[in-house]
This record gives sequence, structure tokens and C-alpha cells, in this order.
Amino acid sequence: MKREQKQKVPFLKSVRAVFRTVRVIFRLDWRNIPSFVLSQVFVTIQPFAALFFSARILDALTTGAPWETVLNWVLGAVTCTYGLYLLERLATSVSAVEGIDLYWRLYQEMSRVMMKADYEELEKPEIGLAVERIERATRMFWYGPWEVPGVLMSFAQGLTITLSALALAWPVFTPAPGGGIPWETILMVAFLVVSAVYSIYSETKLYRMKEENITVLAAPLRLQNFLFNYAHVSLAAKDIRLYAMQDRLSGLLEKTDRKVEELSDARAKLRSFSGGVRGALSQAITCLAYLAVGVRALAGLLTVGSIVQVAGAVTQLAEGVRVLVYSVQHIRMQGPHCQEYLDFIGEGDDPNQYRHQKDGTLPVDLSGDWEIVCENVGFRYPGAKEWALRGLNLRLKKGTHYALVGRNGSGKTTFVKLLCRLYDPTEGRILLNGRDVREYRRDELRRLFAVVFQDFQILALPLGQNVAAASHYDEARVKDCLRQAGALEWAEKQPQGLNQPLYEVEEGGVNLSGGEAQKLAIARALYKNAPFVILDEPTAALDPIAESEVYTRFRSMVDQKGALYISHRLSSCRFCDEIAVFEEGKLVQLGSHEALLGQEEGAYARLWHAQAQWYQA
Repeated sequence: MKREQKQKVPFLKSVRAVFRTVRVIFRLDWRNIPSFVLSQVFVTIQPFAALFFSARILDALTTGAPWETVLNWVLGAVTCTYGLYLLERLATSVSAVEGIDLYWRLYQEMSRVMMKADYEELEKPEIGLAVERIERATRMFWYGPWEVPGVLMSFAQGLTITLSALALAWPVFTPAPGGGIPWETILMVAFLVVSAVYSIYSETKLYRMKEENITVLAAPLRLQNFLFNYAHVSLAAKDIRLYAMQDRLSGLLEKTDRKVEELSDARAKLRSFSGGVRGALSQAITCLAYLAVGVRALAGLLTVGSIVQVAGAVTQLAEGVRVLVYSVQHIRMQGPHCQEYLDFIGEGDDPNQYRHQKDGTLPVDLSGDWEIVCENVGFRYPGAKEWALRGLNLRLKKGTHYALVGRNGSGKTTFVKLLCRLYDPTEGRILLNGRDVREYRRDELRRLFAVVFQDFQILALPLGQNVAAASHYDEARVKDCLRQAGALEWAEKQPQGLNQPLYEVEEGGVNLSGGEAQKLAIARALYKNAPFVILDEPTAALDPIAESEVYTRFRSMVDQKGALYISHRLSSCRFCDEIAVFEEGKLVQLGSHEALLGQEEGAYARLWHAQAQWYQA
């Protein structure tokens, strides 16, 4: 989807989108729609049932009917009214609980798509913009799948009121015998049509204004969300205070607030004016309805009870038509946003919108020897003109330890992403035991690697679950991995041990320093026990002594495995068997530390001496 481009969805497609969303909601929880709709039907029909029985009781009393007849009508009224009330309460109690649950389940569907999407899709701006638009429409106007139960409730309410009112007020729509042209009825119907047409017009105008607001406020709200989050994160508190940014940030937030308020005022004025016009039309319809009832009552066509019934029902007809028109209009309004949601979760025209990588079928043997060969591998990020990697030929073997060095942006981390098949090469191929990695099942291929990226994440979960990346784990093995990563002493000091919550998301949670977090990330890589371990700047937050200890232990821990280290501290690469030097996306040198250092004009020697001079007296 192009940036902030709203889909134009025809009415019939809007209806289809809404009902396809209903299907999604049924899949998530089949009780939702019935509970919402039936609760509205039961609560709406109650006054009409009371009106019907009241008319029957009044007629029975005024015509001198036997007391048994009166009693039967009274018992019928009590039974019907109380039964409808109980059914409405039952449906409402279910919808109240399930409505909250539905909100989160629909968001969970979006989260599921994000977690299942190909990694390369997550780095494109389109997916972020799609999420942002869906969330912004929801927060601002409650547009999208979350409102579908409410729209269907309105439709059920409008339809119930309209049909019930027509059924009870039908006599006013039939001409009185010998009464001539029923102008009062014709005028009443005309005002009903005018009211319906005006409701369509006003709701359409309000909808267009809301859609324009969504687009106009896109950039300001994006900035506001960023600034709001920045201002409320403790890590940013130091910068805000030291650089005296409080007034500047507050001013930017207030500027967006004023824009939101200005647009809200415009919508409120339109809503107030249109509500006044609809109210005036409704009053006119009511007056004409009373006139029609009076004419027929004077002609002796209505009993006392019928007069009460018809007068009460016809006054509700205008409201029923208004709600029915409103709900039909809102089905059209919700359609484009429901379609966006359906497209996002894979229920639209492209079910694989964010999953275009083809999965292989071959299993991966993790027990035997293995060899990875890069043959003329080149890669360019989607939409980029420059190559991140080009002409890469490299062989990686089990039991051999490699270091990747080079300046920032030279392609080191990109190479790791290709190895793990987070991306596929733009040109060339990567082979595992002589077969293209795209022929293997992706989930099995990734079991080959345990990676600690430089932007790794520790989740707000208990300590043991973070290390094991699972809810159930071997406690002894977790502790051993923590020990090897140098974090066991810290872990044993935590009040709840391996069950210690991390970060202050819940009560008793502890925040981590950068060094503590990196040690936990290394422990997690060890726990996976993969044949090939990759550490991308794993010790950047550690002091030199702690770094040396980690590398010394790590060498012995993964001695029989393949290992790949990326580090800007070249001293940490000396223990590796081979060092691959990258420059501007190309592999320019490959060899041992001593061999590369002997090439005095080479890139590695230049990097080494540039760092070494700061440690010399």
C-alpha cells in the first residue's frame, strides 16, 4: 500500500468485507456476534411488546371483556416482558465479557501475522504504515473490525424498531374508507424519506471528514507518539534534563493537541447541526403521525387500545428508519478499514502478502559434519540502489572458528542474515552440504544456528524462560549456560532465582544493565546447543576483562562446533582460526591473524595498527 493511500471500496465490496470480517470474528469466538446482536434485539423489542400487550389489556377493559381474558393478557405481558428481559441480560453478560476479549484477539491476529511474516517484510516501511493506519483509525474513530459487532447491533436495532413499528402502526398507512386522499399519511411518508436521505447525506459528510482527519493527522500523531514515548522512557530522562528539552517537547505535543482539537470541533459542529435537522424532521413526522391517528380515531376505525398502540409505534418509526440508515451507512464506512485489516491478516486478496519466501522440503542433519559454501553471493536490500554484499565466496566448516571484521556498513551483519535465511541472496547461492539452503525447510535450517545479534532483545519474561527461550526447561542446564556466560553469580542473587521477572513490567521485576543483558543473550545461544554459533558484537557492553573471560570460556565451549565472531575489537579475534575482512560489501582478505598482520598494506593491518596506537605509551 502506498503511503497514506486509502482504499476506495465500492458499497457491495464494503458489505462483503464486513461480512468476511464477521467470519474472522466467528473463527476467533463464535459467541461474539450472536451475543452482541441478540442483546440489542431483545432490548429493542421490549417496549414494543409492552405496547402491544398494553393495548390488548386496555381494549379488554374498555369493552367489558371477562376477567379471565384480562388476566390472560396480563399474564402474557408479564411472561413476555420478563422473558425478553432475562434473554437480554443473558446476551449482554456474554457480550460484555467477550467484547473485551474480542478487542485483544483481533490485535493478536495482527501480532500473529507480524511474527509469522518473512523477516525482510518487517524491514520494509509498508508493513509498519499498514499497522499504523489500522491502529490510528481504531484509536481516532473506532473504525475497523472492532466496530463490526457494534455495526451489526445498530443494524439489528434499526431493523427491529422499523419492522415492529410498521407492524403495530400499520393502520395509519392504510386509507380510511371514504376518507379521500390521506394527505397526512402521504406527508408523513414523505418526511420519512427526506429524513432517511438527509441521514445518508450527513453521515457521508461526517465520514469523509473523519477520513480526511485520519490522513491529515498521520504525520502529527506519528511525531506525537514518538515524543510521548520518548518523554516517558526513563532512559531518555537524562537527555531531556541535561539538554533542557522539556519546554520544546511539551510545545510539540501541545501543537498536535491543538490540531486534533481543531478538527474535533469541526466534526462536533457538523454532528450538532445534522442532529438538529434530524430532530426537527423527527418531530414533524411525530406530529403528522398523531394527525393520522386522530383522523382514523374520529372515523371510528381504531379502538382505544389501538390508538395507544398505533400512536406509540408510529412515533418510533422515524427513529427506526434513522438507525437503520445509519447502520447501513456505517457498513459502507467500515468496509475499507475492514478490508485493510483483512488484507493485513491474510484474509484478503493476497493471503501471503507478508510471506513470499518459499520454504524448502529437505530436512537438515544436525548430527554429522557440515559445510557451508557461499558462491558469488550478492545482496541488495529491497528498494536500495547500492549492494550490501557483492561477489562473496567463502567456505565455513564444522570445528573452525571465524572472525568477521571491517568498518561499520561493510556487510558483516548482512552476511549473517543471509546465512540464517532471514534474507535470500539477490544473486549467487549459499550451499549447505552441497545443496542450496533454499531447498531445506526453513525452521530446520535455523536450528543449525545460535545467534547473538548486536541488537538482541531480552524479553520481559522470567530469567529461566529467557535463557531457554521456552516455558519448560532444564534448570541445571540453564544454570550451566549462565555460568559459562559469566552470569550465574548475578542470577543466584535474584530473589526468585530462575523465576525472577525481568524488567519492571510486573511487580518485582528487575532491570538489566547492558552487560547483564549481553551475558543472558550469550547464555541463550549456549542453551540452544546449535552446531554453529554466531556472535555479532556480543561483548560491546562488557569491560575488557569481562570480554576476555567470555571469549576464553566461549572458545572451549564451542570448540567442536563452528563459530563466527563479529567484533570491532580486533584483539578478541586473535584466537580464531581464520579472519575474514570486509570492505564496502566485499571480502577483501581471508587468513589467520599472523598472516593478515604480515600483509602490511592490507585492510586488516591498517585496522589493527589504528586500534593498537591507542594502547601504546
